[in-house]
Amino acid sequence: MDNSITPGEQTKIITTDFGEWHNEQCVLDYGAILLCTHGSAEIIINFTAWQLYEGAVITVFPNDVVLIKDATSDFMTEALCYDRTMLREASLQIESAVYDKLREDRCRTDSSMLTDIVTTMLRLIKLHHDNAGDSAFRQIVLLQLKAFFLGFYDFIYHHPTHRPDILGPQRAHELFQRFMVFLEHHYVENHDVTFYADSLDITPKYLNTIVHHATGCNTKEVIDHYLVMQLKLLLRTTQMSIKEIAWKYHFSNVSFFDRYFKKHTGMTPKQYKQNALR
Repeated sequence: MDNSITPGEQTKIITTDFGEWHNEQCVLDYGAILLCTHGSAEIIINFTAWQLYEGAVITVFPNDVVLIKDATSDFMTEALCYDRTMLREASLQIESAVYDKLREDRCRTDSSMLTDIVTTMLRLIKLHHDNAGDSAFRQIVLLQLKAFFLGFYDFIYHHPTHRPDILGPQRAHELFQRFMVFLEHHYVENHDVTFYADSLDITPKYLNTIVHHATGCNTKEVIDHYLVMQLKLLLRTTQMSIKEIAWKYHFSNVSFFDRYFKKHTGMTPKQYKQNALR
């Protein structure tokens, strides 16, 4: 089941195991608030692992890289999914520091209060979905999203998580998080390691050390992997031609784009698009 927001949709509530996240890493074009209702799983978001158990609450945002591992056979979530437009509107008048904190500390597995809040929020949205008009329902969801983000931020600010897996040089951890943010914002036009190192005011060698410690891969591998995931998403969901995509992503020509994509996926962009359409 594909849980992405389809054209014309802006939000939906679903019950799902997010099966499309199980096979390989994928990049999201939508955000979601997940409540684990059954079973357990490990979810890796931007190369950081989180354990989900019944009652756990976790947030994901557009452009996050996600992978689910070691899910039990009964693993299931209830999720509120929303598109980029909803996120932009819900974030108006909310400081960017709120979202930075939510991206860094996005999961809670041991708070019955948060579980109750999200359960109630989802139930309330479902009731409005069945009874409110489209315009009113959209505004209701926006207000619920804003309330959740502010409330979750306040909770994690006062109850920070102890994460032994990210202990070590705090500066290195912060630099990796900033690298991922820069990559999210500049992957279309910049595929070069030096650009990201310069943006962080560090050397490419030091950036490579930081990235390798966090991911097990070098910086160029992470950039290429992220770029290819975005290209796959675009090929599956857009009406743009292969040539238009090549120019959009600053490849010098279509032939170079074809070679680059085939090197990383084993097929040309045209072949991948045809398989996706099937």
